[in-house]
Formats: sequence, C-alpha cells, structure tokens
Amino acid sequence: MTIPDPAQSQPQYQSQPQYQAQFPPQGYMPPVPPTEKRRNTVGRIALIAAIIGFVFGCIPGALIVGWILLPVAFILGIVGLFQAGQKKGTSISAIVISVIGTIVAAVVFLTVVSDAVDDAFTPDTATVSQNGEEQSNDAGSRENPAEIGATLTGKDWTVVVNKFTPDATEQVMAENEFNDEPKAGQEYALVNLTVTHTGDGSDFAEFISVAFVGDDGKTYNQSDSMAVAPDALEGELYKGGTATGNVEIAIPKNATGVIRIGLGVFEDEAFVAVP
Repeated sequence: MTIPDPAQSQPQYQSQPQYQAQFPPQGYMPPVPPTEKRRNTVGRIALIAAIIGFVFGCIPGALIVGWILLPVAFILGIVGLFQAGQKKGTSISAIVISVIGTIVAAVVFLTVVSDAVDDAFTPDTATVSQNGEEQSNDAGSRENPAEIGATLTGKDWTVVVNKFTPDATEQVMAENEFNDEPKAGQEYALVNLTVTHTGDGSDFAEFISVAFVGDDGKTYNQSDSMAVAPDALEGELYKGGTATGNVEIAIPKNATGVIRIGLGVFEDEAFVAVP
C-alpha cells in the first residue's frame, strides 16, 4: 500500500496578484472645484438707474431727474464692484454709463443756460402795423424794415418814427453851446419819435434807444456823442402817457442804412427804413 506524500496532498493554490494602496504624495492638495459667482443685485440696480439717468439727462425739461439718478448709480456701482463673490459686469457698466451720462447732462445743462441767456438779452422783433393793419411777421427786420410812420409795438411801448432828418448839424450845434462838433466825416442826424408807454407803473422815454445801422454793417448809437438834441425826447410816462421829441445820432455823411429802435431795455426792437 502506497502512502501518499503529504506535501503532494496539499491543495495547490495559484498565486494571486498583490494590490498595494496608492497614496498621494505628501503635501498634495486636491483641486477645489470653482464656485459659481452670484448675481450682483446692487450692480443691476445701479445699471438700471444709470440708464434711466442718462436718458433723462438728455432731456432739457427733465435734467433734474438725471442729476439725481446718475450720482446714485455711480455710488451703487462702486458698492457693487466690491461685493465679494458676485459678478462685476453690471457694476462696471453702471459706473461707465453714469460718468458718460453726467458729461452729457452737463453739456445739455450748459446749452439750456446759454439759450436762456440769449433769449433774455436778445430782443424780439416788435410788431409792426401800418395804417392800422398788422404787417407780416418779418416786417421790422433789417432785411424788411418798417416804413416811417408805422407803429412799432413792443411789450411796454409803442413807437412811431415821424421823421428822419440827415445833415442836422446846425440845428444840434445851435441847441447847446457845449455840444461837441461831430467827428471828421460825420454829421448829426435827428430822428423824431412819438412814444407811448403801455406797461404797468412808469418808465422814461429816454430808455427808448435809437441807433443807425449803415449798409456797411456798422452801428452808430446816440450814446457815441455828447450832444443835446433840440426838442429832445424825454420825460417819465405812466401807462397811456405819450411824448414826442428828437434823438440825435452822429453818422457818416451821405450814409445809407436803417434806423434801429429799441423799445425799452432788453425789450423788443425794430428796424425802420430811411429815405
């Protein structure tokens, strides 16, 4: 009887692959997944305010709204720009738009002020009527002057140019011994006016300004020379008061042009043709 070898009787096992745990090197930090930035509510409000402020800043009648919203939008844009973890695009856009809007609003404001000053200090053309009939809208302009004898109507005065007398140097010099001689090449002319005050309170006939505008574009005012006119236009008038008198102007000899009548300080004016 054969006795089996114990070594041979042991079950034979196949070698199994050995698995070794893999560990990261020392000091290694796994990457942190990026976090999505939140919506910037303050920046969005700033952007809306900046756009609305920009629009109102371009409208002359609504500038005040623009001047309020644009600084608010700028400040909110700055605040939104420093919000941690939030998007910055709306805040940056709000800041840019508010700055540009402020510049535009400033330009519009200066334009409005300039136009207001021009309107305040640039007289309108007085209404012109001839024989009781109102003339066309451009009547009384330098291009279409009124005729002598026409009625010029402004805010507080009506004026009628009765007569224009060139070469009146002798009459002016005879009125007052202290009158200055006209400059070389010039002569005194007389403009006879009838003025009626139609405004409230009182005003002075002397405030009706008279000038001669030559065809060469030069203007000759009554204040350019120191002389007293014969039967000078003067006097304080209340509503309905009327005065008639002369105004002297030193003009070039044989000059051609038109008379400019100013119906009060910074009030309406009109041009009158002379023969």
